[in-house]
Amino acid sequence: MKTSTVQSKAQRFLEGSAIAGVLVLSALIAVEILLAIHHPAALLVALCALPAGYVLSDFTSGLIHFLADNFGDPETPYFGKNFIRPFREHHVDPKGITRHDFIEVNGAACILSFPVLLATWKWLLPETGDASAFFFPALILSHALSTLATNQIHKWAHQERPPRFVKKLQSWGAILSPKHHEVHHTAPFDRHYCITAGWLNGPLARIKFFESIEWLLGKKKKEPAGAVPA
Repeated sequence: MKTSTVQSKAQRFLEGSAIAGVLVLSALIAVEILLAIHHPAALLVALCALPAGYVLSDFTSGLIHFLADNFGDPETPYFGKNFIRPFREHHVDPKGITRHDFIEVNGAACILSFPVLLATWKWLLPETGDASAFFFPALILSHALSTLATNQIHKWAHQERPPRFVKKLQSWGAILSPKHHEVHHTAPFDRHYCITAGWLNGPLARIKFFESIEWLLGKKKKEPAGAVPA
């Protein structure tokens, strides 16, 4: 079964602007961090924050994916249509994501990242001082760029013929691979929610992280994972 989501011109403009804004702010933040670094310790702290941001993106991708798959209403104004419904439709038509262009695939994530980056640029950038002050802004920068890449990585995991360099990264386990992600699309469709690299799927499953959230929230949706309103 195929589904189709037609973006309005206004939504497409918003998402395209969000992508552009994330890229511009990321460049500004990266330059500001580099210009403020005056000793090796600060550089080391900033560099350590980069992989930490990538791992954090894997976690947040799983958390958002889990919540969108299992809670909420696709008909909720704006949020349901643009954040919940795409995840539900993805279970109905997993290959649908491969037919979407860059803006449609990545725009929604950038809408969430843009205000965080803007706040970081305005208030959280270090000028000088303790090396530890560089960790948080570098972490946010890395997380935002990894989040921008996440749905593109997800799309590649569903493509039959992704670019050669992507296949290499998938085979090395650096990004989400089709084999790893296939577990999520296998009944009962309630595992392996993390879709940046998938590194945290195993650890989160062992500690029953998502089951704990279900218990805390007290109610899980009753429909199958792919159910969307007609």
